[in-house]
Amino acid sequence: KKIEALTVSLINAFANDKHEQRIRKLAEQELPGIPVSLSSEVVPEMQEYERTVTTVANSYVRPRVARYVQNLRAKLTARTRDVKLHILRSDGGLSSAKAAEEYPVNLLMSGPAGGVTGAVWVAVQAGFPNLLTVDVGGTSTDVALIMNGEPRLRRETTVGDVTVRASSVDIRTVGAGGGSIAHVPELTKALRVGPQSAGADPGPACYGRGGTEPTVTDANVVLGYLPALQRLGGEMELNRELAQQSVTRIATALAKSVKDAALGIYNIVNENMVGALRLVSVEQGHDPRDYALIAFGGAGPLHANALARLLGSWPAIIPPGPGVLCALGDATTAVRDESARTFIRRFSETTPGEIASVLRELATDAAASLEQENVARADTRTSYQVDIRYHGQGLLLTINLKLADLEKRGMAAISQPFDAEHKRLFTFALPLEHELVNLRAVVQGKGINVRRPKIAKGGASPKAAVVGRQKTYMDGKDHVALVYDRALIRAGNRIAGPAIVMEMDATTVILPKHHGKVDALGNMLIYPDGYKPRRVAKARR
Repeated sequence: KKIEALTVSLINAFANDKHEQRIRKLAEQELPGIPVSLSSEVVPEMQEYERTVTTVANSYVRPRVARYVQNLRAKLTARTRDVKLHILRSDGGLSSAKAAEEYPVNLLMSGPAGGVTGAVWVAVQAGFPNLLTVDVGGTSTDVALIMNGEPRLRRETTVGDVTVRASSVDIRTVGAGGGSIAHVPELTKALRVGPQSAGADPGPACYGRGGTEPTVTDANVVLGYLPALQRLGGEMELNRELAQQSVTRIATALAKSVKDAALGIYNIVNENMVGALRLVSVEQGHDPRDYALIAFGGAGPLHANALARLLGSWPAIIPPGPGVLCALGDATTAVRDESARTFIRRFSETTPGEIASVLRELATDAAASLEQENVARADTRTSYQVDIRYHGQGLLLTINLKLADLEKRGMAAISQPFDAEHKRLFTFALPLEHELVNLRAVVQGKGINVRRPKIAKGGASPKAAVVGRQKTYMDGKDHVALVYDRALIRAGNRIAGPAIVMEMDATTVILPKHHGKVDALGNMLIYPDGYKPRRVAKARR
């Protein structure tokens, strides 16, 4: 009674789905109108626990997501003609509305994925294909790594305490945002920031909506990083007195000045963000100094310069409209689908020809779903992946594969990049036979061909964009920073720190002894004064 969705997961369904299909037919007779999720369709791969958890998660959210998508599609159809609704996936691609209704487990991390997709679109056009992305909002910070213009993906998505087997951009999240609350525990007397958050309601004390807890936003107000001229979202005026009062509580507990307490909050939340950035870089074998840093979200540009300095990741890139970059990513990506099959074979038990044949079959299956969205085969791009391990090992690594490379080099096209990745992650490779576990084909259509327009050219001096001055506290010293209106900034301008650049959806801080260069597309590229590029190691896939 009161069943909203049904999950079917049989232990060997990844190899033969006939029994699951039969159960669905019987369920449709006994429970008409109830959506049925089959593990052989949601994730047709071995390991029954992971497959079952993923399918249960799909069923759990399916009724609500289906209603939402159906209502949205109905309203769009009523207002517009010939509209095609697509929903963003966790891997940064787009899903058809029908696939979103049936397999919502693929959408769980779609929000942060949009920001990463938008960052790729901006930074590649600016000439920076290797990136660390930082998306700072009100309650959290999402970070990711982009290598050679492609976000790193992972085969598992974790939401809360649930880990599901679904492709997603490798995004790590930390409870550090504009609303993160600072506190000094009675036991340790050491300043902490987050993960508790004031949220949007009541929000930081400076919002004047009843909040009293000291937050990162309040600290930024006290430090002068959010100037009196700035209106959040172009409308909200911040209450500086309330921000001062809230941070005073921290200052009293630490026996420091209010400014030093605010700077302590700012520095600690930056260290929290760096901790997340290290998870996607250093702990994955990547040197952050080989990557630029792009910051977006409403609060990202406030912290970009400080984060880049801590990591040595230059330049710190601030795109135009950083607060809405996620929406831009949604608009510039493309329809995507994948098809996978468990294929457990030691290298001695298979051939490159057999592997290539299975991958082509999977590509045909994935392309069929795109054809239903009127995406022609000629407009698609296919990539291939293999999940591989050493024989007797439980750990799997996913390796990208080109069929031409497989046909030319044979099994070495798989084993050599696997050994290199294993050595990069764990510092060693084993002299054992390799074993394939899963094969996968990913088919993606063409995205919308959008190019950011160039902004008007100007000289090196940004004087025409100066709209005021602001007292600030940076690096433990008082400074007077020039305040700039980003709408008045021109390509070629060089903005010397200390400086604050305002726009409707974000505020950028440029620290002393740093400067921001404005490129032809309007991106601000922040460097230390006297910066000389280090020799960048060649990025490895």
